[in-house]
Amino acid sequence: MHNPAFVPLFQFTFGIFVLCFAVLLISGLLLFYVRHEQVNAVMQHPYLQYKPFRQLPLTIRATIILDYYLHLAAPKSRFWVIGQANYLLSHIDPAQVPRGVKWLIYSFWTACWLGLVDMIALWSVLSLGQ
Repeated sequence: MHNPAFVPLFQFTFGIFVLCFAVLLISGLLLFYVRHEQVNAVMQHPYLQYKPFRQLPLTIRATIILDYYLHLAAPKSRFWVIGQANYLLSHIDPAQVPRGVKWLIYSFWTACWLGLVDMIALWSVLSLGQ
């Protein structure tokens, strides 16, 4: 950092990035390996009729969890990927989903999206600080 004005901004963006990574790691481990049976029993994704969650590749498991997130975050939308998630999970009322299940899903994908935005900000601060 050649410009000292960017040091606090770098520290802030890097701190947010580390926080997002920690939340993503903890909630991901809980979501994919510890409490996946409970989450899938509540949400009942149609893809799970063909294979159990543990037998699916990680990308498909993440897509199923993303469908859960999109359906809980925007249950009335019919646009693009959100609309497809709402179509697949139309049998689930987001108000009836337990808070513990929502917490895991929200924390995983919110940390992922916020971390991506923060990574762009971090690289911008690094490039502007030179």
